[in-house]
Amino acid sequence: MKTGHLIVKSQRPGHRRLFLIAVWAGFVFVAIAFYQLGQLRAGYNIVAAEAERSGLQQQLQAQQKINAGLSEQVTILDRTQAIDRQSYDVVRNDLKLLQEEILELREEVEFYRGIVSPVERSTGLNIQTFKLEPAVEEGLYHFDLVMTQLLKNEKFVKGVVKLFLQGVQDGEPLTLNFSDISPNESVEKGFRFRYFQKMAGDIRLPEGFVPRTVLVELSPNGRKSTSKSFPWLVSGD
Repeated sequence: MKTGHLIVKSQRPGHRRLFLIAVWAGFVFVAIAFYQLGQLRAGYNIVAAEAERSGLQQQLQAQQKINAGLSEQVTILDRTQAIDRQSYDVVRNDLKLLQEEILELREEVEFYRGIVSPVERSTGLNIQTFKLEPAVEEGLYHFDLVMTQLLKNEKFVKGVVKLFLQGVQDGEPLTLNFSDISPNESVEKGFRFRYFQKMAGDIRLPEGFVPRTVLVELSPNGRKSTSKSFPWLVSGD
């Protein structure tokens, strides 16, 4: 009876080493291939990104030029509107001044017409106009009085003018002399003129006094006195 023998054949160590080297070489090759592929893709992405960045940069520059042009147009429009507003203000102020000058001229024409060609006006001395307007200081009022004499009177007229303010104080009627309520004695008392004379001054209302009318009395030397009442009307009120 024959007994079987197990025969073990060992491989050569050199072949195994070559196999391992080949496997590692394959891994290295694959790694290098993937690395090269990644580099290629990365390079492509960089080129694409650079191209996109360049395109965006051009768009940005173009938009900036558009914005600069629009800003310049806005500036021009603002300047034009400012000039238009300034021109409008100038024209409006000129028109206002012109209207005021026309009004003054009309008043002067009426004034001299009343002297040269009086209509329904008594001969001799006349109280032409009396006007009131607020002064700069609160509670202070400025007045203008114009006295006239017809042109046919070639002699000078002299006399005294008296002005009274009639009103109410604490529910009671009260008459005040302008000389008593005029600061710094600004009210002139005498007059002397041939054709006309203007008188001006300031008055201050007492606290609690309610003005109603202004009475003007002219007392010429050697002639009959004349008087006229004016309602308390202040220009601008």
